Formats: sequence, C-alpha cells, structure tokens
Amino acid sequence: MRLQTWRAFGRYGVGLGLRGVEVVGKLGLYIIAARALGAHDAGLFFLCLTWIGLASTVARLGLERAITRHIAAELAIGQGRAAGRDLRTGLIGTGLAATLAAVVAYALAGPASHLLFGAPDLETPLRLSALVLVPQTLTITLGSALAGLKRGIAAQFVQNALWPVLMLAALLAGVADLDSLILALTGAWTLSAAVGLAVLARDRRRFIDHAMPADALSADRPAEVLPSLWHTARPLFVVELVQVSLASLPVLALGVFVDAASVGAFSVANRISMLVWVVVISIGTFAAPNYAELHRRGETSRLLAMNRGIMLTVAALGLPMVSVMMIAPELLLDLIGQGFGSAATALRILAVGQMIHCLLACQDILLAMTGHGGTLRRLNLLQLAVCIVLGAILIPVFGMTGAAAVTALTVAQGAIGTTLVRIRLFRRR
Repeated sequence: MRLQTWRAFGRYGVGLGLRGVEVVGKLGLYIIAARALGAHDAGLFFLCLTWIGLASTVARLGLERAITRHIAAELAIGQGRAAGRDLRTGLIGTGLAATLAAVVAYALAGPASHLLFGAPDLETPLRLSALVLVPQTLTITLGSALAGLKRGIAAQFVQNALWPVLMLAALLAGVADLDSLILALTGAWTLSAAVGLAVLARDRRRFIDHAMPADALSADRPAEVLPSLWHTARPLFVVELVQVSLASLPVLALGVFVDAASVGAFSVANRISMLVWVVVISIGTFAAPNYAELHRRGETSRLLAMNRGIMLTVAALGLPMVSVMMIAPELLLDLIGQGFGSAATALRILAVGQMIHCLLACQDILLAMTGHGGTLRRLNLLQLAVCIVLGAILIPVFGMTGAAAVTALTVAQGAIGTTLVRIRLFRRR
C-alpha cells in the first residue's frame, strides 16, 4: 500500500510537471502572440479561440467525459471489449460531429463577423478557424480515452501540453500574422491527435476481457450497473456546452459592446486567471478514472477519502497562484505588453472566483464519474441562467469589469453548488 501511495504521488508529480510545461507554453503563447499581433489583432485571435472552443464542445456531444467514465468503469471489472466498443463509438461520433461543425462554422464566419461582432476583418480568421475543429475535437476525445485507461500523464500531454508548446515554437520561428497563427494552430492540434492515436494504439491489448479476482467488488454496496455510453453522454453534453458557454459568453458579449483592444485585454486577464484550472485539471485527470472505478466496485468509503485528499491537494497548489493574481495583477499584465494593464481590476475579480474554485475543486468531476450527470446538468443550467441575466445587466454598463464579475460569480456558483450536492448525495454512505 505504501509503494502504491508513492507511485501515485510520483504520477501526480509528473502530471503537474507537464502542467507546468503547459503553463509556460500558454503564458508564453499569450505574451508573444499579444506582442506580435498588437492589441487589436490579439483581440481577434482570442475571439477566434473562443469561437473554436464553443464549436468543438458542441461537436464532442458530451462523449469525452462519458468515455473516461465508461473505459475506467468497464476495465475495473475486466470488461475490456465493452470499453473498446465505447471508445470506437465515441471516436466515430465526435469525428462526424466535428466535421459537420467545421462546415457550419465556415458558413457562419461571414455573418458572425459582420453582424455579431461588427468586425469585417474577422471574417477570414473565423473561416480559417473551421480547420481547427476536427483535430482539436478528436485530440480532446483521445485524451479523455487515455485518462480512462489511467494514462493521465499521456492524456495531459496530448490534450494540454503539446499544442501550446508547438504554437509557441511557431511564434518564435517567425509566425507573426493572425491568419498564419490560426493555420499553425491547426497543425499543432493535428500533430497532437496523431500522438494521441499512437499512444492509444500501444494500449490496444487492454481492450480484451480479463478475469477479475473474486474479491474485486466491495461489500459497501453492489457493483454499479453501467448505462449505455449515449445515456451517460446526454446530460454531460449539456454540462460541457454550458461550461464552455460560461467561459465564452462574457467574451463574446464584450466583443459586441467594446472595441477589440478591450476584448483582447479582458481575454488575456481571463486566460491568466484560468491557469488555475491547470492545477484542477491536472489532479482531476488522475482522479476521474479512480472515481469511476471505485464507484463501479462499490468502494464508497475509499472514494470519499480520496476526494478529501484531492480537494486539499488542489487548494494547496492553487491558492498561491490566486494570491499572486489578487496582489499583483498589474505585474502579470505588464508582462504581456502595453495596452493590457487596463484589465488589472478585472483580473482581481476573476481571481476571487478562482479562489473559491480552488477550495471546492473537482466536485463536478466526482458527480460526472459516479453517474450523477442529470444532477450536474441542472446545476449547470442554473449557472447559465445566472450568467445570462447578470451579463445582460452588467456587461453593457461596466464593460470588462462587468464581464469579470459575471465570470467570477458563475465560477463560484458552480463550485459551491456541486459541493453541496455531493455532500447531500453521499451523506448516508
């Protein structure tokens, strides 16, 4: 048991090291891209990233979290063939949906740039962004499958660490205009998808049935009956769509009411604050398959003990980052370049939301991995309603400060809501 504990800490350490690479890559990407493009084009670039992220989330259909849960849960009782069927279903479904999303995104680029954002020079970048959708969607799905196999380090490398480093390399190599940067992004996600496929192919022997020891199931309660992949994915699709909407809507709304330079400043502040998610996602990637496995085996006591450790770990690692954002936002924004210091107040407000998220982290992952997707969906729809109402009131009046307040409040609402529900659901177990 002690050896297993040290191995687990070793995996967490390597995973956090990869997340460190991601932080450096993304922060370097934001700094160099902003300086190379200028405030105006940087604002357009971040609008494109938001546009792509929203479309890719729609194309994934909620299957990525469902795949993580199903692969981990099926392998927990030796059902490798069932895990393989779910993997194939997920990859085919997201691949087809991403292709359709790319066609729709290309067609909507003109109307969106002219009618929604009032920025005709955004049309070509939005059309090029459609090329990113298929490789990005498949890469995220492949990473989720690797997480289900408990290949958390590989999952993080494929999903989060490789593409920002490749983008940073492209910038350092001289890519300095918006259209070329988006084409480089397409190439970076395509290479990430290829690496993900190669790593997954090495684990193909795990997708055959294996006999399990007679004492594999816990006496806490009977083994969970797993529903179909699509049944699991349906509520999680709404959850993922709402989550990306919560991140995207304040930015998109800001693009309607303020100039591109202000959008760029807020986007940089928002993305700096979301670097806290690096810690949350890093730990959550390792936690998710373990949540699913322990729940499938009925080991509720171990699941809750592990969850307490996860929350403490995220708080210990994330709160120092939040403190820097709250104490010295100007210093962080000055690293980006001139024209971004106006978002200092916004960054402080965003950091407050991330602080609450750090203290109550990963409870949404626990609910998703233990079959409470319907409950999680209701919580997320309530978040979306609050975001829309507050956004309509605050953003037109207060600009980026209002957008920061909306974002921070919805992040805090999600963390508090999932924690309260988790306490209620597992109180008697």
